[in-house]
Amino acid sequence: MKIMIGLIACFVSSLSFGQVALGMPEYNVVYRGYDNKFVIGAGEETRFVVLESANAEVFRGDSCFYVRPNGPEKTVTLTMKNLKENKVLKTYEYRVLNLPVPSVYIGSALEGTTVVTLDQELVRVGYEDNAVLQSAGFDVISYEVTSVSIANPLPSINGSKITAEVMEALTKAKAANKGKPVTFNLVVQAKGKDGLIRKRTAAFIY
Repeated sequence: MKIMIGLIACFVSSLSFGQVALGMPEYNVVYRGYDNKFVIGAGEETRFVVLESANAEVFRGDSCFYVRPNGPEKTVTLTMKNLKENKVLKTYEYRVLNLPVPSVYIGSALEGTTVVTLDQELVRVGYEDNAVLQSAGFDVISYEVTSVSIANPLPSINGSKITAEVMEALTKAKAANKGKPVTFNLVVQAKGKDGLIRKRTAAFIY
């Protein structure tokens, strides 16, 4: 799944603080529980510019600000201030959305594709490497493997490691299918940095 939503709002200034403006107003979305990155470009005066918000946490990084909405609000207001002159430069309003639905992986195999090996692999929930939100971070709480090809149902497994029991069940299922690939579902529960626990069901081939 490719996330084509921009999260970086650039602020551009060529002459003075008064001319600092939002460079990409089409990207008017921030994500709840996520550290949305904002870069301020005001030349040497950037160090005197700050972002503040009454309904989101704001952290200053080395060369940017991170805005993290945590509440139920549907919008967040950011205030850009000039500390040097102690005045407000501009205010911006963004829509607040929950993080998009993440993808499920077994090792490097993305859901819907073939798993080459199960040995020492981990179940992972996240976004593709080229996605803007790849650093969102999801912790796998538990998973369950289901398949019509598996003779005996498997119990839910805590953690993200593919266990020997799962490997044995799928290996036997493939052997019973005369070596032809078998499909199975992975029912995963994962917790994001936003505190929400997501349940995803993803299909794989083995």
